[in-house]
Amino acid sequence: FSIRRQRQRCIRDRVRNSTGDMLQRWKTAAEAELSGNFHKMGAFRVATPEDLAQHGRALPMLCVWSQADDYMKCRACVCGNFAKMDPTQQTWTAQAEPSSLNAALKLGRNRGWTASKHDVKGAFLNAKMPEGKIVIVQPPELWVKWGLVEPGVLWTLEKAVYGLRESPMRWGVEREQQLTDVRWTVQG
Repeated sequence: FSIRRQRQRCIRDRVRNSTGDMLQRWKTAAEAELSGNFHKMGAFRVATPEDLAQHGRALPMLCVWSQADDYMKCRACVCGNFAKMDPTQQTWTAQAEPSSLNAALKLGRNRGWTASKHDVKGAFLNAKMPEGKIVIVQPPELWVKWGLVEPGVLWTLEKAVYGLRESPMRWGVEREQQLTDVRWTVQG
């Protein structure tokens, strides 16, 4: 874990100290996150004074940066560790237990089945915040510096953004609902 954190810190420093073409490439990655995920998925609306009165202090956001060869990626995350914690709140989501998955794959291989894996882009952003739940966030500082977001703007979240404690659970509920509704036919 500490190696991953150290690598992330190194990339973050590289982003902050970039100039010229490299800076533009990191900025393009941030724009893709803002437009492709946050705007397209309807993840937020501009916070109103009523939202602020109901919620109080905005949670900060930060960017998690990654680079693979020539591809730069930005993921904006809420600093959910600053949110008040309800110890009774479920925050996790059920997943396939690894040994069960391994057994199913081996069975499939022996029977000649085809298997594939899929990733849901921006998975958490498919899950809505519950009715009446107000979470206000301050967009990433670097996005304001780069002119992607107006200074002083706060957002009220409409979707379960990465970094919130309850986002995995919200995504799990949405995923299960969608999978329950899916129907398909094989060979007629």
